[in-house]
This record gives sequence, structure tokens and C-alpha cells, in this order.
Amino acid sequence: RAIEEFERVERVITRKPGANPAALTDRTDRVLPSGTGTMKLPLAENGVPVSPELYRHWLQIAVTALDIAIHPNERYNQDMVKFQKRRRERSELVDSAPKAFRMKWAGRETRHDPGTPHSTRTLAKILLDPDPGYKPTSRFAAVFEHVHATLWVDETQAQFARLEGDITSDISFGAGIAGKIYRGGHFVMEQSEVAPGVWLPTLYTYDVDGRKFLFGFGVHERTEITRYRRVGPPSQSIEIVRAELNNLSAETPARERSHP
Repeated sequence: RAIEEFERVERVITRKPGANPAALTDRTDRVLPSGTGTMKLPLAENGVPVSPELYRHWLQIAVTALDIAIHPNERYNQDMVKFQKRRRERSELVDSAPKAFRMKWAGRETRHDPGTPHSTRTLAKILLDPDPGYKPTSRFAAVFEHVHATLWVDETQAQFARLEGDITSDISFGAGIAGKIYRGGHFVMEQSEVAPGVWLPTLYTYDVDGRKFLFGFGVHERTEITRYRRVGPPSQSIEIVRAELNNLSAETPARERSHP
């Protein structure tokens, strides 16, 4: 729930499959909580920062969106119902995960600390293998039956620092008619303490291929998440964004603002 009150910066790099392929896209966004999810304000694309004019435009859009969250209309209320449904499904998925796996202690391991350059930390290592007796309670939870994973835990904080998993068998949707995720996929997630007692994701990597109906697809991307800052609910974050917008507008030369 904490992430619903934190903004952050996400850099998403997509690549073709294979060893060390060139990047297809490289996009950096400022991600703001919107009350019913998030909204993204573009910062850079392929290493080129967006223009100040475009960024001001997106700040204005953010102010408008946050104002609707404070004074909701019918469309926002409908979005809130969908958001709460997704939140419940995610909570149920997280709660069912410990039941889906057999956990095996694998000792402790000293690893590089991504949050502090040139330092290491010792983490507990746990192997997760699907429990044959597990009965999935939803189609999402059924994915657990096809995943073998390794979990690294910061014992002093009782938080997981890294999760690395492999898809070891095909995952079918709609008996394979709606789609399929092929075996051989790999994913990684890392977390760090972004505020006292608050651990949130700092890295996602996905290398997954599959098929949706008759069309193949691939997800090969790396998402780096930095610059977490607590901005609070929309009633608070709107003041932060509005102040930034006003400051940027004040810095714009009068002739630029008056130019058609």
C-alpha cells in the first residue's frame, strides 16, 4: 500500500532476445500515484530529455488528473472500482504464494548491495519449488505451478531483497487457445529500503516469450526504479505538482509564453 503514496522515476529499456542485444527503446518516466493507479510523465527517450514545454504540458495534465481524484466524477468512480478489484486480486495472489511453494533453506550468501555502491550485504537464501499439493484459487495463482525461484532475504529487516525465477513449463491460458507463455522465461525483482521501514521495488527484468491467440510476443525489458519520494494522497501530491508547474511557468520568458 505504501507505493500508492510514493512517486518515483522509472527507466525502461527494451531489447530483442539474445545475448547482449542492442536496445530497441530506452524511456524514462516520472511515475506519480493517481488514486486509481499511476500516471507517467515523460522525462527522456533514448537518452534525450523532453523539452521544458512538453514537460510543463504533462505537469498540467497531472494537476487536472489529481484534481479529479479529489473531486471524483462518474468515470473516476468507475476506475476506482476496477482499481480496488485489482488490489484485492493482487493481495490474494501474494497471500497464496507461501502455500504454492515448498521452501528450502540454502544458507546465507554475500551479495553486492545495489543501494550502496561498492558495498555488500549478507542475505538468507531460500529455494522455492512448486508444491504438488497446491490447489490454485485463481487463474493468476495457477502460474505458481510453473515457476521455480530463489529468494534472498534481509533477515534484519524481514524483507526480501531479491527474487529470481525461471518458468520451467509452458503456461496456458484458456486451454492454450487464448495464449501461452513458453517455458524458459526468466525474471528478476529487487527491493531496497526507500524510506525508514518501507521497502519497494528498485529493479524488474523480464525475458519472456509466448503467444496470444495466433500471434507471438516477447517481453525482454529491464526497469530501473529510482528517486522514490513520498508525496502522499492526491490532496497532498497536487500541491507539490502545482508548485512545480508554477515555478516552471515563472521561469519561462514572457516572450516564449506569449508566442502563438
